[in-house]
Amino acid sequence: MQNIFKKTPIVCSQAEHNIHIEGDMKTPCCLIYDREYYVQQDVATAFHSDMFNDIRSSLKRGQKHPACVTCWRTEQNSERSARTQYTERSIAQGITGDHGEHPRSMQWSFSNTCNFACRTCFLENSTGWLRETRQLAEQGDVKMQEDLKRFSKSPWDKARLDEIVPYLEHLEHFELYGGETLISTRLPDLLQIITDSGHSTHIDLVLTTNGSQGPKPWMIEYFKQFRSVELTFSIDAVTDDTFRYVRTGDWQQVQQNIDAWFEHDIIRRCNNTFSILNIWDCDRIMAWCDKRFALGNVNYNWVEQPAMYNAVNMPEDMKHHIMKSSTYWRSRQVLPNMFTQAHNPKLWSEFKQRTEWLDQSRSQPLKKFMPELYTHINRWS
Repeated sequence: MQNIFKKTPIVCSQAEHNIHIEGDMKTPCCLIYDREYYVQQDVATAFHSDMFNDIRSSLKRGQKHPACVTCWRTEQNSERSARTQYTERSIAQGITGDHGEHPRSMQWSFSNTCNFACRTCFLENSTGWLRETRQLAEQGDVKMQEDLKRFSKSPWDKARLDEIVPYLEHLEHFELYGGETLISTRLPDLLQIITDSGHSTHIDLVLTTNGSQGPKPWMIEYFKQFRSVELTFSIDAVTDDTFRYVRTGDWQQVQQNIDAWFEHDIIRRCNNTFSILNIWDCDRIMAWCDKRFALGNVNYNWVEQPAMYNAVNMPEDMKHHIMKSSTYWRSRQVLPNMFTQAHNPKLWSEFKQRTEWLDQSRSQPLKKFMPELYTHINRWS
């Protein structure tokens, strides 16, 4: 009779086989944002740490561990989440079962060098934020003051590289984040180290990119040495004005670069990151990406940090208006995430204050660049 009440184990390849490395901190997954669940240890110790094992044990008991709240919220409204997608990929790679002695999948945020300063980003992941981080810190922003102490320009993390190299022989999946990965002056060195190790032929390499860089001969030559290579393009806006406002980049150039990458033998995927800034435009963004990258190659993230940008914070009437106005079928899988938490007046106010400050800092009035969002904000404020 007791088996009737036994919960079905929750399968997550990230928890079992992956390690995400960001500075000297480690987690099983890049979508764990709460630093309470970070481990400040070397790769071997972190992979077998009490925190990693606690997450694994909870999932095996069928319990949703709080570290993984991003996926649990997504799964309230959709059958697919980052957990299911990573697990499907791991199965295809032959990475199954319980964890072994070494990680078989690794994610590394190896540099914060970036040519964009996306509004939802921060200095930890983009040097484009250095000027405004200093300004906000001088104005008394405690978070920005802390960021200035912890982060600066980090084109290369030699200490982490020394940790990672001994594990290349065990890896089948290696994912690189920035910053913008393709402009890092040390990316060629990193790829050379991997190929020189003799292990590139059993590694599926994934690089996240903002699309600002087209293919270059040296990249193509290195990429040929890996079992497979995937570029994941971060696309959060699909018009000239909205792209420049949200990401500070040139949308026309990004489209040209995407077209150029399509002429090479690599896997091309797209990832949308939704926040207050663009959730109102979800239909147009997802429709463009589905058409260019094809269904099955477009995924999405939900902004959890900085918390002020989380679209759950919007007034309830604004959420319902966006939901009711949507006509694209794929958006119906995304928009319900707005209702997983109630309107947060404090964070909503912080979002409006930060938006106004950045508008002035960047000479980008919201009313000009995103008139639709401007109307929404003023209607429901």
